[in-house]
Amino acid sequence: MSFETFSRSGALVENIGLNRTLEAMKKKRDFAEVLITEISAGNRTVSKETDKKLMDVCYDMEAMFIGNMLKSMRQTVKENDLFGKSLAKDIFQDMLYEEYAKLMARTDQFGLAHQIYNQLSV
Repeated sequence: MSFETFSRSGALVENIGLNRTLEAMKKKRDFAEVLITEISAGNRTVSKETDKKLMDVCYDMEAMFIGNMLKSMRQTVKENDLFGKSLAKDIFQDMLYEEYAKLMARTDQFGLAHQIYNQLSV
């Protein structure tokens, strides 16, 4: 692998990470704006839109927790050199396990999202 190829792939990884961070920040900002608007209006009852956004954030929190758990579990398994070691494989594997975590969170089998929601909606 040449230095140029390596530096391009490194920039791609940084760009993917930056895009995900920006998307997460936008989602948090949007939710924060809606929540501040509801609170400043004096509404003790939360609209369905705010309620759905809060539940989505709770699912995201549960997905982050499950993702960390899966990452720790994956580190305990010995790597097989059948496919070799590459940056692309590592990126793909991280993205795959991130999607697994999101799917697992949406199945409601863990129940962590609902616990977080109950605590935040009081």
